[in-house]
Amino acid sequence: MNLEKINHALEKFCEEKKIRLFEVSYHKSDQTLSVLLDEKLNMDELELISKDLSDYLDKYEDEFEDNYFLDVSNVGAERPIRNEEELEAAIGEYIYVKTKTEEYYGTLKSYTNGVLSLDVKEKNRTKNVSLEYKNIKKARYAVKF
Repeated sequence: MNLEKINHALEKFCEEKKIRLFEVSYHKSDQTLSVLLDEKLNMDELELISKDLSDYLDKYEDEFEDNYFLDVSNVGAERPIRNEEELEAAIGEYIYVKTKTEEYYGTLKSYTNGVLSLDVKEKNRTKNVSLEYKNIKKARYAVKF
């Protein structure tokens, strides 16, 4: 599968529909093309977009080696933070961060020179944790309860 060509086609589709594309991935193990949209859409809207997108992708059937499953969804409240630019945009937000050895939930206070500062609640007090971006394995927005 030429994912680059499919991604370009999906960008064009989303531009025509005036919706934002967040991420496209293909999972060979279960032959699923996952399309994440950066929109707040209800189930009916997602169903319509999924049908339209499926019809649209029929034009690119030669790009797929086998049959595939199309999975269209919203990014959601716990959207991933994929890079430093998105991390900077998350300052002031409640996030989840995972390193090789630890996991944190907290409010992102700052991100400067490759180091993020996170206010983490521990028991009944708040402590500040500093982490180097290069040591982060996963980061995403989190829902605070």
